[in-house]
Amino acid sequence: MNITNPNAFWLLFLIIIPILIHLFQFRRYKSLKFSNLFFLSEVNEEQKRSRKLKHILILFSRILLILFLVLSIAKPFWKSEAMNSEVNLLVLDQSASNTAYAEGSSNPIIEENMSYINQLFESYPQSLKAVNQSGNSLEAYQEIEIAENEVGMNLNRIMDNNPSSEKLLLLSDFQKSVVDDNISIFSDSSKGFVLMPPYQQNPNNIWVDSLWIDQMEDGSGNEELKVQISSLGESGDINIALENDEQLIGSQQIFLENKGQKTLSFPIKRFSADRSSSFRIQLEAGDLDFDNTFYFSLPERSKLKILLLAESNSNTLLSTVFENDELFTFRSESLNNFAFQDLDEYDLVMVELGDQLNNFASGALKTYAVTGNNLVVIPKTNFDQYPFLEDLGFSNVSNISRPDKNPIKLQSPDLQNPFFRNVFNNMKEAISMPEAALYLKWNSGQKLLSFINDYPFLGLTGINDNIFLFATPFDQDYTNFTQHGIFLPVFYKIAFSGKKENQTQYFFLNQDVIELALTNIEEGTIVKLQQGEQELVPDQRISGNEMRLILPQEDLKSGFYTIINTKTEEKLGELALNIPKKESETGYYTTSELQSLFQDQENVVILDGYDFSSIKDYIDETKNGFPLWKYFLVLALLSLLAEVLIIRLLK
Repeated sequence: MNITNPNAFWLLFLIIIPILIHLFQFRRYKSLKFSNLFFLSEVNEEQKRSRKLKHILILFSRILLILFLVLSIAKPFWKSEAMNSEVNLLVLDQSASNTAYAEGSSNPIIEENMSYINQLFESYPQSLKAVNQSGNSLEAYQEIEIAENEVGMNLNRIMDNNPSSEKLLLLSDFQKSVVDDNISIFSDSSKGFVLMPPYQQNPNNIWVDSLWIDQMEDGSGNEELKVQISSLGESGDINIALENDEQLIGSQQIFLENKGQKTLSFPIKRFSADRSSSFRIQLEAGDLDFDNTFYFSLPERSKLKILLLAESNSNTLLSTVFENDELFTFRSESLNNFAFQDLDEYDLVMVELGDQLNNFASGALKTYAVTGNNLVVIPKTNFDQYPFLEDLGFSNVSNISRPDKNPIKLQSPDLQNPFFRNVFNNMKEAISMPEAALYLKWNSGQKLLSFINDYPFLGLTGINDNIFLFATPFDQDYTNFTQHGIFLPVFYKIAFSGKKENQTQYFFLNQDVIELALTNIEEGTIVKLQQGEQELVPDQRISGNEMRLILPQEDLKSGFYTIINTKTEEKLGELALNIPKKESETGYYTTSELQSLFQDQENVVILDGYDFSSIKDYIDETKNGFPLWKYFLVLALLSLLAEVLIIRLLK
């Protein structure tokens, strides 16, 4: 045992006080009259022995009281293993997950941990240094901001940059990535670590895993937003709210089990606008208080550009299909006079093909289809371009037309085929189908629609499933398909299946490079990002309608940034940035799990309590060993209690 304050032993002279009291204590006697004195001397002798024992016990308890009080003032301690090195480096985890609340606390973990740093600086102003997870120095009472884009911590680099550090105190929420990414340095016995986890039980969390748009091919312009929610731990009831420009447009409530997933649908109507709109999803549930907002934008819904090429007069019914000016821009051109270098400007090209197709037009159409663009071929009554169809991927194409042109009914479509998803939601098996005369047949590709004799009526082929072929001319003498109810939805499905527009736009803060599709942006344009009063000009490059931004990650926060032309101050779009998913998906280590993980490593200490006293007691132990003064103070109080009990109970 070692003594911190040996001068306190001078106070031991106070032991003489209870001894003097014991030796010179004056007694007053009372006279008692007895009728018989036979037993008097025997009784007197017994009382004398009892009184003497009582006084000795009182004296002993008083001496112990003074002795224990003096020892507590002298602050004795035992040397412990913790004294081999002192805690002199504090590391604060500022990652986004630290905005969650610690168990039993009304403050976020990062605020609690920063308050501990402030108190430690007050208690040990000369011996401590604090840094954040990037290694940047921290001062007492410094305003702390969450590093939303940070998902990693390199303790090895931090200790290398602070070579005088003997032992490191890590203040974190202890996501598993924090420990697992640094497991090698924790195994280094030459370095010391003190960990104080805030969780005794694994916390729960929920987050938006992904989202996308399902378009309704009914011509209404309506769409469905699909949102996939994931959970870590049992979530309880979760309220999911969808907001557009801070206005609530829909909400739902779900329940998720541990590691569960659920996909929700929100009907939305997106009108054509000058620029994209801002949306966000809010998650609300009990103790789930981290990463509960997800930001995204829906780009401008541009019109589909449709081109119809025909040798002579085209079928006017095809132009009526795409007469909706909000959705389509339709153009009809002569197959023989069209400038084929402009083909790539169109989302869908339809060709009514007979016996006239020159090599240049054939090559241009094949190139257009091979690059993934949607191409529809409709035969005319004089069709003879079989090699062209075989080059597109339809094998063994032949003519099977009959002079009588007797119509054959089509089979009901296979609703399990992805092509018909959202096309015939309410279709019954007994629906009346159109009829058509046999004209062409082939042996390859998918049969989206078939005759009852299993010959194809509408075929699909191509590497990207983007080349469509009808087996019959659209003349009324050959088919009533163009007057049937399925005509419009089938062509809408064909048109929208080739839409390459990114239906949702959202990015994460840990992405170094972001590529955006912006319409009508000129070469040489320089843009800035604006969020409130913050303005940033990132490194950027423009190629066509594509803009590549290299983000200054250390300056960005989650939320919306308006993309503005620095020259004209024109708003070009919205950039939605979110906390990296890794922050949400990673689990946590609890106190017991860390104790089990490092049970064989003496250089790693796990503190049981999550409070300032736990830290201070350990740091005091590293400086002064294991303190015993508290125990001597307890013994002094017990000595005082013993004296009281002796006086009251011992007669």
